[in-house]
Amino acid sequence: MAISDAYLASIVESSDDAIIAKDLDGTVKSWNRAAEKIFGYTAAEMIGRSIEEIIPPDRRHEMRDILRRIGNGDRIRHFETIRRRKNGEDIHVSISVSPIFGPQ
Repeated sequence: MAISDAYLASIVESSDDAIIAKDLDGTVKSWNRAAEKIFGYTAAEMIGRSIEEIIPPDRRHEMRDILRRIGNGDRIRHFETIRRRKNGEDIHVSISVSPIFGPQ
C-alpha cells in the first residue's frame, strides 16, 4: 500500500513534536504546528529563514556541526541542547536530525 503525501503531511501536522525540515544551508523549508506552539513563530514567519533564528548565539556552532554531519549522511539522535523561543526564553530540548535523500 502506497502512502499518500497528504497522509504523511497529516501525521506531521498532528504530531506534538516540532518537525522542521531545512536544507543544508539551514534554511527552514517546513515548520509544523507543534513547532509553532513550542517556539512561538508561525510557519509563515520561519519558512525561508535560517534555523539560527531559534538558536542562541552561543550555540550556533552546534548548527554548523549538525549540518556538516547531515551533509555526510549521518543521523543525530537525542542531542540535548538549548533553543530560543520567539519571546526570548531559552528552553531545553532534545533534538534528532536525519538526512532526507532525494533527487537533489
